[in-house]
Amino acid sequence: MTYVVPYSGISNRLGDDEIKAVGEALRQDTLAMGPQGKEFERLLAERLGSPHAQATSSCTTALFLAAQVLELQPGDEVITTPQTFWVTTWPLQARGCVIKFADIDPDTLNIDPTSIEPLVTEKTKSIWVVHFGGQAVDMDPVMEIAERHGLTVVEDCAHAAGATYKGRALGTIGDIGCFSFHSLKNMTTGEGGAFVTRNDRYAEMARALGTIHNYGEMLERDDQRIGPHAQPAYYKDAHVLRSYTHDYAGGRYLVGNNFRMSELSAALGIVQLGKLDRLNERRREIAHRLDDGLSGVRGVDVQHEKPYAHHVYHLYTCFYDPEVVGAPKDDFIRHLQEKEGIEIVIRYFPIHLLPEFRALGHRYGECPVAEKTYFEHQIQLPIYDHLTDAQVEHMIAAVRRGVAELGGGR
Repeated sequence: MTYVVPYSGISNRLGDDEIKAVGEALRQDTLAMGPQGKEFERLLAERLGSPHAQATSSCTTALFLAAQVLELQPGDEVITTPQTFWVTTWPLQARGCVIKFADIDPDTLNIDPTSIEPLVTEKTKSIWVVHFGGQAVDMDPVMEIAERHGLTVVEDCAHAAGATYKGRALGTIGDIGCFSFHSLKNMTTGEGGAFVTRNDRYAEMARALGTIHNYGEMLERDDQRIGPHAQPAYYKDAHVLRSYTHDYAGGRYLVGNNFRMSELSAALGIVQLGKLDRLNERRREIAHRLDDGLSGVRGVDVQHEKPYAHHVYHLYTCFYDPEVVGAPKDDFIRHLQEKEGIEIVIRYFPIHLLPEFRALGHRYGECPVAEKTYFEHQIQLPIYDHLTDAQVEHMIAAVRRGVAELGGGR
């Protein structure tokens, strides 16, 4: 069906600046590990106020790097949120970690700090938070818990490029921040992401492990030959590295991968980073118009921007009350889609109830706030910077009509 207001499959609208930047990058001598990537990393680090920013091929690969540099081991416990895209937890599953789900705040849909500490045990190693929809988690109590128990903190900032907490850029408050620049995000590199940290050792490890190198302590060899062969002085072989001169201490090392961002993506990212504030302000303008238009609608509540947060509205969330309206949420969604032409996608199904987590013993009832909010109340309306004013007004009117029709005029 053709929607008046589509939800999915809507990418950022790119213009002549992006086309020119990518075209110039195509004329370079290299499309990998060149000047565009270095410049994008420099600008991103400067923007965030972080000493280290490493461009990656996706937020997923940045999260895999985070799990690896923290050296999480099978059986280590990690506390996270059930209200996220499942990939937040995939690196933890891949490393055999035990994942514990804290419950959420029913308004922000972020992890509720008060639900974290009861889950901490002697096996807990890390807390992974997600800044849902572009609004910051309340980070001070999270960091206090982490400090009390000696835990690391990873921020999943996939929704949160340009968002802040008490004036600080998200991704720079915990030990590691991971960003997404997917085509649907507030700024895009097509596909892409970033690994951000203030920790010099984590940055050193991530740089090696994300660029097809391995990482480990190396000791100089007494006999710097391979069998009878000394290292040649008259030619270079980049694959040799330190094979003649060093061995890994104890034979231990971490295996790297290729998580690099391409030069074309980085060139696109440089332009988009320069537009990020404008793109986010348009989203905020749309969100505030929706808030104003929906305020006072019986049975519908809007999400509130917390005083500590600068919300960038990657998602626009509102809450439907079936008891007040007198009809189930599914009926309301069907009205919006079939009668009003507004495509609705609910973000996200509580991931502790996915088959992969049910197989690990997670069950309904584990996170009652997240479950009740998702199944009964939570709705995301479409939002992106190129929504027209007419589309915004149509959504406001459609919600009002839907409530009136389903409520029988009550």
